[in-house]
Amino acid sequence: MSGRPLTILLGVLLTTQLAVARPLGAPAAEINAALDALSRPLRDPADLTPLIDAAGAARAVLLGESTHGTREFGSWRDLLSRRLIAERGFSFVAIEGDRSSLAPLDRYVRGMPGAASSACAALQRIERWPRWAWVNPELARFGEWLRDFNRGRPFNRRIGVYGIDLHALWDSADAVEAFYTRHLPQLAAHVVQRYASLQRFRDRYQGYADHVRATGGSARIGAAEVAADLSQRYAGAPAREREMLFEVLLHAVVVAAGERFLCQLTWPPWYAWNTRAAHFDDMLARLLAHHGARGRGIVWAHNSHIGDARATLDPTRPNEISFGELARMHLGAGRVFSIGFGTALGSVRAAREWEGPDEVMRLQRPRADSIEAALLDSGGGDRFMVFDPPSPVAQALGRVIPQRAIGVVYEPHDEARKHYVPARLSARYDAFVFVPLSHASEPLPRACADGRVRSSVSPAPPGTSSRSP
Repeated sequence: MSGRPLTILLGVLLTTQLAVARPLGAPAAEINAALDALSRPLRDPADLTPLIDAAGAARAVLLGESTHGTREFGSWRDLLSRRLIAERGFSFVAIEGDRSSLAPLDRYVRGMPGAASSACAALQRIERWPRWAWVNPELARFGEWLRDFNRGRPFNRRIGVYGIDLHALWDSADAVEAFYTRHLPQLAAHVVQRYASLQRFRDRYQGYADHVRATGGSARIGAAEVAADLSQRYAGAPAREREMLFEVLLHAVVVAAGERFLCQLTWPPWYAWNTRAAHFDDMLARLLAHHGARGRGIVWAHNSHIGDARATLDPTRPNEISFGELARMHLGAGRVFSIGFGTALGSVRAAREWEGPDEVMRLQRPRADSIEAALLDSGGGDRFMVFDPPSPVAQALGRVIPQRAIGVVYEPHDEARKHYVPARLSARYDAFVFVPLSHASEPLPRACADGRVRSSVSPAPPGTSSRSP
């Protein structure tokens, strides 16, 4: 590296660290003015039209959430997705969840043989933690609407729901082995052998990582070979076989990426995070290619994934990339439209520790220097902002301001330190939805009365700040 690029790089790093390290203080007057100028009310589905117009030409629309347990986020994403599918011809929905966990919902909404009797029944098959992120009325209602929307459409034009995460890699390995046993029995033993060292550690993530670190032996080459074999078969398959091969190919890709993810659990934390981000991006690319040149996708995932990491300046996580960043790089910034979601007050469903029981917790009042506090102080109900980067108003929101981020774990006693990331709002997203007062998601009942969620096709608009928490 020549002296000049190195000097530039060091200057950028120093500027970034100073911007993050110094006290940010309360948002400046121009921040409040920008929020007031850009905010539009969000009361019912018709109010989404400016968002649909802004996002509708993109190849991929990424819908975020600042928590995994907020009812309103699921409801607004449902309504946004309905309009993008029905009015703008989007081809599929990808969700931050495992392929194996969401496969029953996909089979249901596309009306495939052997599907569950309802979206509720399909989601009840999910047993993986955190169930509440998927087994909730918002996703079930969207599933019922999508099933009805797909009726009468040719099978190859039905809108599917795909899990794009990698945590359930052993379930995906089972699906790949079952495919070879049924359709290519002469190769089944070979595939089982290629996965053997991984299958020995089933559901023992750290155990496999420790084994690889200690012995150097892994399933890396074998998992990659199986994925490559299926990729080649899929590419050369006749049309009648491509859907079946695509399904098992996605599982094989999950196994290969999941194995890399496990190996990196003993490395610095950004390695595993970045592998997961790259896997999301790879799955989106495969889904878009599978749906053809006119294929377009909607993604539901946390803000930390769909936001552009280049605008997320967290000094404790300096080497991390994000799925949203990669999507913008590979598809082109103008071909990706990301919408962040945030809230200030109310309740949230989360756990107090990893794999702990979920509970409803009250949200702490947002930090005084956060974007949520500024939005709350500006008053009003649910609303959204669309950012036009060249606009001076949007540029005012390019300042580094803390933004709330709650995952499946919430530590309200230490929220100010653990649940905010400094970021440039208008660079991190293309638009932002704000719900001042939100409510914890509710679990689906284990037994649905009639197999379907009530008001499955036309839900009431999400609540606004007029409700009590």
